[in-house]
Amino acid sequence: MLKLIYALNTIAVVGLVLAYISPFINPEITGLFAIFGLGYPFILVVNIMFLVFWLLFKRKYIWLPLLGLLLGFFPIRRTIAVKLDDKKADGLSVMTYNIGKTRIDFHYKKSKRKKIDRFKKFLSDTSPDIICVQERFPYHYDYYKEIFDGYSVFPDYKLGTCIYTKLPIVNSGNIPFNTQYHNGTWADIKVGKDTCRFYSVHLSSNRVPNLTDNVKEIWEESKYILNKYNEHAQQRVSQLQQVLDHAQQSPHPVVINGDFNDVPQSYIYSMIDAKYEDAFLSSGLGLAQTFKSRFLGLRIDYTFTDKDVKVLDQQILDTPISDHLPVVTTLDL
Repeated sequence: MLKLIYALNTIAVVGLVLAYISPFINPEITGLFAIFGLGYPFILVVNIMFLVFWLLFKRKYIWLPLLGLLLGFFPIRRTIAVKLDDKKADGLSVMTYNIGKTRIDFHYKKSKRKKIDRFKKFLSDTSPDIICVQERFPYHYDYYKEIFDGYSVFPDYKLGTCIYTKLPIVNSGNIPFNTQYHNGTWADIKVGKDTCRFYSVHLSSNRVPNLTDNVKEIWEESKYILNKYNEHAQQRVSQLQQVLDHAQQSPHPVVINGDFNDVPQSYIYSMIDAKYEDAFLSSGLGLAQTFKSRFLGLRIDYTFTDKDVKVLDQQILDTPISDHLPVVTTLDL
């Protein structure tokens, strides 16, 4: 029995190592590592469970999961944040929020009024200065005008990504991707005497089904999921590169917000992390999740800042308005 458990632990450690490699392998080369990167939080927890098991029952085997965990200091650091100061700070509050679920909620006549009012109250209570929105549904544009009352917006036409702000917009534009809903919208916003460029980004979504319950079909379904995930991962690489190239030309400090549809242990994350700071790592807390799913640790919504922009705080708010959770970052500009 112990030999079987040891063998399973070995497989789990190999999976952990493959997840460690994931951020360094472009999906255009192979999508194999990207899948392990996606499953990294789960694989990490499994190895911790093996560590506890060997500690309790057979300490001489503890080195196997321990070695795997020790090799992963930096991946753990990207996934789990430890906030030393729990005091809320005053500053510029920036929310990034994928509101895609409202596309469904605002469709039903009987319940939409209640859900529109709930959204309005949520924004009234939180009152962020800037809101970077993804998956705004064009046919519900009038509802959003009501909900975001008091904010100016770019673009004011029917595009999936947009930026709502209480502060003056001095310049703005859009980086088109492959669909109406996936874009890189940007706005130069006047903050006091200074100007900062904000991006609202929505990278290609992973349109994959759940695994079938039919055991005979699991292998075929698994191959399909791997292929589709890698297909969209490649699109995300191209889309993010467009955003990074655009941001590189900005005459102002840059804050990039949005739904990246990828986890911290991914090639996408490593692309932007090389140039900008993940606000969660300095001001977030714990193993965060921004997409509502049973899949552990799906933090796919981010705020990245220039290295000279000071992050004071970040909160992931719990609300039923969408299938994503809003991320609110407080900045000192």
